[in-house]
Amino acid sequence: PNNSQIKSLIEEWLLAKSIVLSGQENQDFSKFARPSLSNRVFQDRQEDKASGDRQIINASISSLEILSQTSKRIAVKVQLNYKDQRINAKGEIVSETVIPSLNVRYIIGRDKNIWQLVDYVSGI
Repeated sequence: PNNSQIKSLIEEWLLAKSIVLSGQENQDFSKFARPSLSNRVFQDRQEDKASGDRQIINASISSLEILSQTSKRIAVKVQLNYKDQRINAKGEIVSETVIPSLNVRYIIGRDKNIWQLVDYVSGI
């Protein structure tokens, strides 16, 4: 995939993740993320749901740099404009995080002909 396709894949991930964590749990991650990652998001949502919380996340890509690339694996460094809010059952903001320049390393892997997000590490 080219840079634009990689960016689109990560944007799909960020959008689906934000939708699930905001309380709308019906999202299909299978086209752009491995089950281990989507399971992590659903687990986070279940924990929030149990405590009556939800998260509002706004993240946008400001830059993307390919660190390494093979026929089966791509590592990219992405700089995000990131903001999140944790909202309790009463609708009150419990916590808020604003990071104007969050660095995240994403690993994208190819299984057959499908490129999917395999893992990520924030704050690198």
